[in-house]
Amino acid sequence: MYAKTVKWPEGKKSAALISVNLDAEYWLKIYYPDEDIEAWDSLPIGQNGMNYYLPRVLDIFDAHKVKATFFIPADVARRYPDKVKMIAERGHEIGCHGDKHENLGLLSEEEQEKLLAGAKKTLKEITGYDPVGFRAPEGELTAETLKIVKKLGFKYSSSLADHDIPYIFEEAGLLELPLDWATFDLPYFAFVFDPSVQHRISLSDDVYVNFAKEFEGSYKWGTLFNLQLDPTTIGEKGRVHILDEILDLIASKGDVWTATGREMAEYFEKEGLE
Repeated sequence: MYAKTVKWPEGKKSAALISVNLDAEYWLKIYYPDEDIEAWDSLPIGQNGMNYYLPRVLDIFDAHKVKATFFIPADVARRYPDKVKMIAERGHEIGCHGDKHENLGLLSEEEQEKLLAGAKKTLKEITGYDPVGFRAPEGELTAETLKIVKKLGFKYSSSLADHDIPYIFEEAGLLELPLDWATFDLPYFAFVFDPSVQHRISLSDDVYVNFAKEFEGSYKWGTLFNLQLDPTTIGEKGRVHILDEILDLIASKGDVWTATGREMAEYFEKEGLE
C-alpha cells in the first residue's frame, strides 16, 4: 500500500533516518560474491573500518546527539562483539543485515528463514537487543523474503528503493522504510582494480553536494531522507566531514524528524499511514 503523503510527528516537515551498514570485511563482498571471507582476515580494510573509522563516526553522532540505526550481519557481531556491544550501549538501534551478507535471492524459503532466525538470535545474544529492523544484505530478495521477516517478528524493512516515503508492503503486511542509491556512500567511494566496478574515486565535496541536494529535495517534498553509510567508507579522514556537514544541514532546518527505524516503526504502528 503506497501512501501518498505522510504525517510526520509534532508537525515536522520531513524525516531523516541515519542508517549504517556495518559490514566490516564484507564491505567488498558485494564485488567479490564468490570469495571466501575467511581468506580476507589479513586484509586491513574491514579491520580499519571497525577499529579506527567506527569511533570517528560514533563521536560525530554523539556530537550531533543523533541516534543511528546500525544494520549488522550476525557474523560481524561474532567477529567484533565488543564493538557491536558498544554501539548498542551508546543508544543506537541494532538491525539485522543477514548472517554473512548473503544474497537471499539465491536461497530457498526454508534456508532464508533458518538463516535470518539465527542471525536475529545471535544479535540479541551478543548485544541484549532484540532487533526489529531488517535490511537485505546484497540488496537481493525473493518474493517470500519479507513474509519471512514479518513471521520472525521484525517490525519493518529498509531494503527497497521503490518509493520515497514509508509504506506498507502489502504482500507481507510489513512497514517499508525505502532507501535510495543516491544517498548511499559505498557506490561513490568503493574502488577495486576492475573497470566493471569502479575505476575512479569520487571527490568527497561532490558527494556532499549530492547528499545535500537529495536532502533538500526530501525536505521540500516532505519525504524520508534515508542516508546509508559504512564506517569503512565514510569514516576515512578525508570523507568524514561529509557526515558532520550533512548532520549540520539537517539540524539547521529545525523541523526535520531525525529518528531510528525502530522509532519510525513504533510511530506508524500507532498512527497508521494515510
